[in-house]
Amino acid sequence: MSSYIIVGAGVFGVSTAYYLKKQNPCASVTLIDRTEPPCPIAASHDINKIVRADYEDIFYCGLALKTLRCWKTDPFFKKWFHPAGLLSVTDGTSHLIEKILGNLEKLDAKSETEVFTPREISTKFHGIFTDMRLRPDDKLLFNASAGIAEAEKALSATVQACIGLGVRYVAAAVSRLIIEDNACKAVQAEDGNRYSAANIILSTGAATAKLIADSAPQQAGLQVGPRITARAVCCAAVKLDKQQEETFQKVPAVAHHVTGIQGAAS
Repeated sequence: MSSYIIVGAGVFGVSTAYYLKKQNPCASVTLIDRTEPPCPIAASHDINKIVRADYEDIFYCGLALKTLRCWKTDPFFKKWFHPAGLLSVTDGTSHLIEKILGNLEKLDAKSETEVFTPREISTKFHGIFTDMRLRPDDKLLFNASAGIAEAEKALSATVQACIGLGVRYVAAAVSRLIIEDNACKAVQAEDGNRYSAANIILSTGAATAKLIADSAPQQAGLQVGPRITARAVCCAAVKLDKQQEETFQKVPAVAHHVTGIQGAAS
């Protein structure tokens, strides 16, 4: 029987556990995270998240398109997905929008996109962007295929679905990986317990680099290096009155990409 330990119960870890168990019911799958589910500091634990395929990396773009189809058609997930569209904004020196459009064209997924100038966007979406501060050379890309997912609800339900399928959930903080003969054999928690499996999968996000460095400081070839970059996200919530709620229901999500800064303001 194949065995797996997945460290990290955010969207990547939980999704991996869910589909591993569905495709191989006999497999032993253990999902480990530092708290009872859902972990409140997971990047995917939030009121909502934008689900989009607007990425400059074509591999990631292709994965996101598959994900979008799942959100829209799978009976389990689609109740938490709300079509909204996404408006991406870049400055005139960026080539991000051209890269996104090129990827979508290669993947035959460009039909729901539209490019606007700052002047044109002021007349779209019921005029909500009329007072948006844009420079004349800024570029705007609208993709109607994107939407909003109720992140916390979807994540919580998927964890419970995993448990229902037979996935073992362990609430424990993993302190290090047990690496022998250039292979990860087990993980050790802060309480001293060890968990072993034939396959160890790290879905640890921004904590990945430190976890590997603490576990195998002398093995340079294992270190993350520039392959993963940790990012911080600031979140704010605004309470809308009834009229504002009705107004903003008519507009897409917005991602403002600033040249030289990783990530986007959404």
